Amino acid sequence: MIQGLSGKKKDNSNTWLKAEMRRAFLPEDARVLDLFCGTGEMYRRAYEGRALQYRGIDKAQIHDVQKCTLIDNVTYVTRHDMDKYNVYDLDDYGCPWALLYLILRKRAPGEITVFITDGLPLRFKLSGRVITLISGIEQIPRDMELPGQFRFYVDMFATMLLDVERRYGWKTEQAVYARNDGATVYYWALKMRK
Repeated sequence: MIQGLSGKKKDNSNTWLKAEMRRAFLPEDARVLDLFCGTGEMYRRAYEGRALQYRGIDKAQIHDVQKCTLIDNVTYVTRHDMDKYNVYDLDDYGCPWALLYLILRKRAPGEITVFITDGLPLRFKLSGRVITLISGIEQIPRDMELPGQFRFYVDMFATMLLDVERRYGWKTEQAVYARNDGATVYYWALKMRK
């Protein structure tokens, strides 16, 4: 979400597209950890009746006290076993790359599916500043201004996936993306194996 001039947050995502990608790439034996579950929109549209197991996490609101936990997602991932799940849904309004790194560092070898909603291109368009994670992965000075860096977002994402493989051994076997109309939010479906 971005803060608009009215002071209200604006959702720049495409809910239908996010749900369609999740349904299309959800494995039959899905055990889902939804780390930004919110009101349960993706649960209802993509996971209900399709996932063998579902756990929703959100620090602000949850949709079902039986299926969800009200807690910060980084805290949850740090404290809990990631091996119980084979599908990770990172539907952040910002950039969930650091959370992906944390999950993959902890997760035992196997085959997993990761759904990512990434608002990093919007941040690129608004600020032009290089974020710390990109600075490290791409070897770009932290304080450097890069106008138009959003044009290289897909390449930066690919470099991040190669960095994950180098650090933790997780090979990306399939990476499919779509984006919203303004190209400010990208939706990824990743099939990974270690």
